Amino acid sequence: MAGTKGVSAVILYLSMILILAMPGALADQAYNCTPLPPGADPDQACNASSQMYTILRPSLNDTSQWIEMFQAAPRAYINPKLQSQLGSSGGAHITLLGHMNYTPSERDQGTCGNCWAWAGTSILEIALDTQLGIKDRLSMQYINSNYNGGKGSNWSCCGGWLEDLTRFYNASKILVPWSNSNAQWQDRFESCGTQTGVSAGSISVDPHYTLKSLQAVTIPTWEMEKEEAIANIKNVLGQGKGVWFGFFLPNQTAWTEFFNFWGYQPECVIWRPKECSAAYNFTNGGGHAVLCVGYNDQDPKNRYWIMLNSWGTTKSRPDGLFMVSMDMNYSCSYSGLGYAYYWMTLDADFEREAPPKAAEERNGEERSPAQVRDEAERKVEEAKEELEKARADIDSKAAAYPQLSPGFRM
Repeated sequence: MAGTKGVSAVILYLSMILILAMPGALADQAYNCTPLPPGADPDQACNASSQMYTILRPSLNDTSQWIEMFQAAPRAYINPKLQSQLGSSGGAHITLLGHMNYTPSERDQGTCGNCWAWAGTSILEIALDTQLGIKDRLSMQYINSNYNGGKGSNWSCCGGWLEDLTRFYNASKILVPWSNSNAQWQDRFESCGTQTGVSAGSISVDPHYTLKSLQAVTIPTWEMEKEEAIANIKNVLGQGKGVWFGFFLPNQTAWTEFFNFWGYQPECVIWRPKECSAAYNFTNGGGHAVLCVGYNDQDPKNRYWIMLNSWGTTKSRPDGLFMVSMDMNYSCSYSGLGYAYYWMTLDADFEREAPPKAAEERNGEERSPAQVRDEAERKVEEAKEELEKARADIDSKAAAYPQLSPGFRM
């Protein structure tokens, strides 16, 4: 989501699937964990080192453009069979995290306002695995260094929307692995007022994955019954697609409450957005985008969405996750802004090919899952050929000496 041209709110805290159904961990914790009270010792919940959390303060012009793009975008496909099953089934615990290969502590945007790109690129990571069986971490540095030249008032750290990501990738047509030379995330301390610290030309683009096309689509949630909005989001997750969740909070008070929730509460505590009544303040209100990777509604009184953030980790958030109550106002709006919550996903179409070259050209770095898979398949074929040769040899010898091998055949 986005940031204002030139302004990022940096909050400094000290000490601060195939669809995979997972019936354990998160669900059980959410019902049996004790929130830390306001004013509790930060050392109980937060890291001993400083941590920066960046939100984005878009201008009226920025938000107007994003909302127009959202309203003009096509709607996500809602699978009718899956929708029917969702309506008749009981509670479930679904997460797409198993389709991602990420290190929570490295998933940290820092002072850069590119949360919109972290959440969107993660949808592509999930799609790579669900469509091609390739679980690989994609480079955030590639888009940061290339988007709008990596500098100026409109580069990646100044914010953006999901359609901005689709325009970028539809032009570049390639997804670069994080493990490529110089492709790891390095702009954590840059911001809208600076420029990328990594030149685009210094990032190796081979190997890479090739995109045929990419389109941002919206998930209908406004002005409808709450259960219908929930079912629409569940439906998209049930198709094996990650969900981009952009949200605005109207003022500094609301953001301070959220920062306290993120920085002081355990990962298992459910965030319950308040009902909307305040006017939106363009000076100290702001927005953020995260990735919705699943949900748990096994306890009807504590239903929640599972969100993956891009603010790194804290002592009590080792996986960089937070939970959002399903029982929220999906049509929440602020005077002066409009709707507060935006749910989207990506329709991605990939070239059906493995990435070129293999591990030897990665300077000894760890091979991607696709390369491991290709080598394993090659070895299986070689083993089959050897087995067939052995069978033929045994059969010929058995035929030559039947008295030595009665009934012996492979």
